Amino acid sequence: MKKFLLSALCAFSTTALVQAQIPQTAVVEHFTQASCAPCASQNPTLYNTLGTFGSANYVKLTYQTSWPGVDPMNAEYPAGPNDRRVYYGVTGVPNASLNGNAVDGPNTIVTASTLAAAAALMTPYEISITQNWTSTTNVDLDIVIRNVTTSPISTADRFHFAMVEENITFAAAPGSNGETDFFNVVRDMYNVSTGASSTAGTTIDTIPAGDSLTFTMSVTPPAYIRDLNQISFVGYVQNNATQVVYQGGKSIAGGVPGLLSVTAAANSTVGAGYCDYNFTPEITFTNNSAIPVTTVTGEYTINGGTAVPVTVGGLNLMSGQSTTIAFPATTLASGTSNVEYSITDVNAGGTYSQGPVTMAPEAYDKLPSVSIGAPIVEGFESAPLIPTTGYSRTLTTGIFEANGASESNFSILDGPTYSYGAIGGMALSNRSVRFRFYNLQASSEISLIMQKVNFGLGSKVTFDHAYRQYQTAEDALDVEVSTDCGATWTSVWNKSGADLATLSDSTAQYTPADSSEWVSDTILLAAYDNTNDVVIRFKGTSDYGNNLYIDNINITSGVVSVNKIQTEAAEVRIMPNPVSNKMALEFTMLNSADANISIINALGQQVQQVTNGYFSGTNLIEVNTSKLASGVYFVNIITEEGTTTKRFVRQ
Repeated sequence: MKKFLLSALCAFSTTALVQAQIPQTAVVEHFTQASCAPCASQNPTLYNTLGTFGSANYVKLTYQTSWPGVDPMNAEYPAGPNDRRVYYGVTGVPNASLNGNAVDGPNTIVTASTLAAAAALMTPYEISITQNWTSTTNVDLDIVIRNVTTSPISTADRFHFAMVEENITFAAAPGSNGETDFFNVVRDMYNVSTGASSTAGTTIDTIPAGDSLTFTMSVTPPAYIRDLNQISFVGYVQNNATQVVYQGGKSIAGGVPGLLSVTAAANSTVGAGYCDYNFTPEITFTNNSAIPVTTVTGEYTINGGTAVPVTVGGLNLMSGQSTTIAFPATTLASGTSNVEYSITDVNAGGTYSQGPVTMAPEAYDKLPSVSIGAPIVEGFESAPLIPTTGYSRTLTTGIFEANGASESNFSILDGPTYSYGAIGGMALSNRSVRFRFYNLQASSEISLIMQKVNFGLGSKVTFDHAYRQYQTAEDALDVEVSTDCGATWTSVWNKSGADLATLSDSTAQYTPADSSEWVSDTILLAAYDNTNDVVIRFKGTSDYGNNLYIDNINITSGVVSVNKIQTEAAEVRIMPNPVSNKMALEFTMLNSADANISIINALGQQVQQVTNGYFSGTNLIEVNTSKLASGVYFVNIITEEGTTTKRFVRQ
């Protein structure tokens, strides 16, 4: 279905043969990525500049690259973006080229003045592209490259031709940078002489005076296109050696026959906080086309499980009218429930674009209904990893509230998987929770929420953290407490920026490498003594700075009665700390009492019985620790009044 024609000179009038050069249409090639934070901050300025310049005066091709993170548009079509990136030597995003010139930041390359200069250029080339949809699965294309002068031209030797989707709107950001709108995204590239998909373009020869090259081809759009009515085609002629672009052209989008224009949005109701598990799914469906909608089917899944479909029939939805797809009420399980919605049928087999009916996935985080007694001891070493990754969000002691952040930006991170080594607290274990502020847009909030706990007396939280500030960025960590299952929160500890930092600032992305980079933190929670259903969360707020790591979270209750062991750190001491083959344990009893002393590991398992006896006053015990493996441990001192713990590290 492809034809190549070199038009005869007689096909043009005499006036065409003496026509002067014509204004050049600027060609903007834009390199960006859905998980590139600088892209999210710089792209809006580029779009505004182009909007002011006027869409009739330029053509734009957007290449979604494969790095630095997740980008489904690149996953769908990686070949073209990669080829053009290599061709121009692009090593970072965002980046741009104007008329094939050197690449740089988009708002350095594309400005009002550079566009005005481009608009003043004259060219001997004229490009005409016409598209005609014959069905929802086929579009016919006519492409003409014309020499408008009276002399042969050969300055351009390559013609590049691309299918672009002019506007892709996601219900939720597809990457980590928060962007949901993408423009002029390249979806495929072609050799117009064969009609085959190709990133190399089409070699073109000298075009005689007043003559033209004509190509015809038929294209079946890829299945990943989100909205067929947003499809247009862009072509430009270029000198492959010098990279100079001499002219661009584009077709007009739209005109897909019989295509329903419909949209959908999730409108579900979920119980408030972390302990109300009620869930009523619902979709609002709208018809925006002249074709009436008589039936529609929607469905939802939770964590990729069995789909729950509902069909609404007997409709006569005209343009602008909506209906509700109501699903039976249900309950959510504890943990994170990832809910995905979809429209699976309209008008019993009618054709519609998936993009406008693609709804944002929802994530609901719920705690287990039953509280547990202190202590909660979490070192993250036993969490099961997501297959083929070094990430995990599976805990029995808490849940991750990611607010759209990917696992690579917020999760338990296993150091050896990525050759980071021992990135756990004090560099003595392999795992910790990474808050990857380096990749997260400013004001992004992510939280680790611990299981509901019942406190006795002497309540406290201890944890380790490591953080390196990025210049003056004010990334923050808040430790907050709730007694109403997350309806309200009280901050009990807060640090940010330099106050949070555990070593000097750096612009390099931070991964802890040494025990000296870690700090141990203790928060006394006496105000919550003898309180049940206490929820503690570690909330990180990004300032687009550098990474924070936390580890060895311990939520405990001690003893504060007549026969107590002092819970203040000054009255329970381990010397030295870290320890090697032995340590000295010193503790003070206010009154004489029986006490059992043992050592537990980061999983809460007893690994060594120290002694069981009657103690009074200040006591000093030498403990043999030679059989303990390197890691984090706790001394448990238990009396009839309760338990206190003291953390130590075995080197």
